[in-house]
Amino acid sequence: MDRILVCGIAALLLVRATSLAPDPETPDPVAATNPDASVQPALTAAALPVTAARRSHIIDRCFTTELDRNAPPSPGQLAVVTAALKEEWEVVRRMLDAGVSVETADDIGTTPLMAAAMQGNLAMIRALIERQARVDLVDSLGRTALHYALAAGKLDAVQFLLPLMSNLETASAAGSDLLTMALETGDMKIFQTVLERLPATLQWTPSTRSALEAALHADMREQVRLLLSKHPSPPTREGGTVPLIAYAIVNDDPALFQTLLACGSDPNIVVPKAAEKEFISLLKSKYLRLYVQEETGVNLLMLAAGLGKADYVRALLDAGADRNRATPREKMLPLYFAAWTENWQCVQMLLGGGPMPDQLRVEISLAKQSAMVIKDGVTVFTTRVSTGRNGFTTPPGHYVITDKDRDHRSTIYKCAMPYFMRLNCRDFGMHEGVVPQYPASHGCIRLPSDAAKKLFVEIPVGTVVMIN
Repeated sequence: MDRILVCGIAALLLVRATSLAPDPETPDPVAATNPDASVQPALTAAALPVTAARRSHIIDRCFTTELDRNAPPSPGQLAVVTAALKEEWEVVRRMLDAGVSVETADDIGTTPLMAAAMQGNLAMIRALIERQARVDLVDSLGRTALHYALAAGKLDAVQFLLPLMSNLETASAAGSDLLTMALETGDMKIFQTVLERLPATLQWTPSTRSALEAALHADMREQVRLLLSKHPSPPTREGGTVPLIAYAIVNDDPALFQTLLACGSDPNIVVPKAAEKEFISLLKSKYLRLYVQEETGVNLLMLAAGLGKADYVRALLDAGADRNRATPREKMLPLYFAAWTENWQCVQMLLGGGPMPDQLRVEISLAKQSAMVIKDGVTVFTTRVSTGRNGFTTPPGHYVITDKDRDHRSTIYKCAMPYFMRLNCRDFGMHEGVVPQYPASHGCIRLPSDAAKKLFVEIPVGTVVMIN
């Protein structure tokens, strides 16, 4: 090592001596043949002998503006890189002071800066960069000093070098992008440091999906939030198209759902029409499954409403989901999806409110052909009714009055249905009509005229109607 250093310095001294020595005197052929040159006529340029300029290979080396990185490294070059890899930085300094290039590389392209980055030596990283070491220089595998720092898990070096890189999104080496390399360190601080510097235009990859899964499993919400913010599209399963948050709803996974929603998932995400078969198989409602497969624009709120999952509907609304957003073709609202589930909580929330059943409700008995209004646990009104006859049975269940129409006329039976109170946006409801002592309607609940008027006025939209 010392011997190589001495040889290198000796060579440089030789260059110095050669460049400073005066040119040797050469006899003037003109003066030799003409002692009295002053009286001779001026010589033309053509009369002068033309000789090629001569420089030694050492001098030529001094005039080289850029090193040939494809040429085999010289012993001196190998020496400076070897010293850097051995952390003999004082030797490196002396060699650089003696004229060795700061971008000298060994046979695989490793430079002193890469060695310093791999060691996490901030002082030398700064010193080498001050000597014009290029941070974007790559070795034979396409690795920069930043990649060396990442591979070695040197957080301080990574934090220092990251802002100096011009294009982080395309900075990859040996088949791995920066984010993958950061994840492979197992150090979430390094991963977060790299992720924070990347643009918000990333595409989901196996590595970022793995990172998200790990962050979700460890409840590392800051990392989850950061990952979501850097990807314009929602996360999906590998090879799938349906967002993870949609799977959380259908699988009834409140932890995953709440974490994704709290960390920035869009509450208005749309389930793609080309949903994978696994997802479709999880939809127990035939009605909902048909719309997901055939209609575009089915969003998370419609999905939760169509499954009758009130807690998810409430969370989505609280997060800013739009209850008035409809599918583009059939103009289906989330309310309509909820209406077919007979989940009165979902229907009330999507309507925008309504009294709780313990405060006010209507109960209808199919067996007794009667109805009563119960307020604060007390029956305050009763009346006779006539429900659906054979073949047109009134379906039992818990419904909500979703709209009223004083002068409604049936589009199916082409007859008047005054004081109509529709149930769950469906094709039946309560209205004024003929009330015999037995079921006689086509499925609606007929009320005597006085009772229909009273309920129409006093019972608000959003009131629960229990048909038993």
